[in-house]
Amino acid sequence: MTGVPRATSPMTSLPISRQEAATELLARRMARRSLLTFIDALGVGIVPARHHRYLIDKLEAVDRGDIRRLMVFMPPGSAKSTYASVLFPLWYLGRHPDRAIIHASHTTELAERWGRRIRNMASEPRYGVLCPDMQLAVDSQAAGRWATQAGGEYYAAGAGSAIVGFRADLGIIDDPIAGREQADSEREREKIKEWYRSDFSTRLKPGGAIVLIMQRWHEDDLAGWLLSEQAKGGEQWEVV
Repeated sequence: MTGVPRATSPMTSLPISRQEAATELLARRMARRSLLTFIDALGVGIVPARHHRYLIDKLEAVDRGDIRRLMVFMPPGSAKSTYASVLFPLWYLGRHPDRAIIHASHTTELAERWGRRIRNMASEPRYGVLCPDMQLAVDSQAAGRWATQAGGEYYAAGAGSAIVGFRADLGIIDDPIAGREQADSEREREKIKEWYRSDFSTRLKPGGAIVLIMQRWHEDDLAGWLLSEQAKGGEQWEVV
């Protein structure tokens, strides 16, 4: 009697039982539904602390559309960028491979560093198992601008630089201020505000979300200005 062929794991050539295959399929589905589960399933050796879990909850709310504007204030070394600038957009594109992200930082070089890291992680076999619908386009894989086969895109930009010919569903700004000297300069602060008002925010599609990640340097920095505008009836922000 000819036996039924056993499935093989996408990670190895070893056969797996139907029960193991069902368990793996469930794990993939859960990883796409939950950022916390995704991080664990990705196997990058990161164990979120309690405050990271709180941040993860807020990032998941951004993905659901429950939060449209999120500010994240944490000190250096708190892994805020690891979660909000790397793992979150990686998971977000895994769930929505047809969407577009603008990712800005105080220099284009730093923004491209995030883009390179996300792109490289998206090329790993384990990510392909968890998010099979998100595949990189073979003809568009530059660190600062790359695309998915489903029509999604990633664009890295320096805060203050022009963003031309690109619209996004999600905008992430990670540390728009380079340090104390720039934060103390009224001229530099005004440049960042004008860039946000006239360039960055206008690139967002209707219903799009923004995540602003930064260390607070000055009461009138970008976050402080946005919160003052909120008090006057402007955009309403959730603050972590």
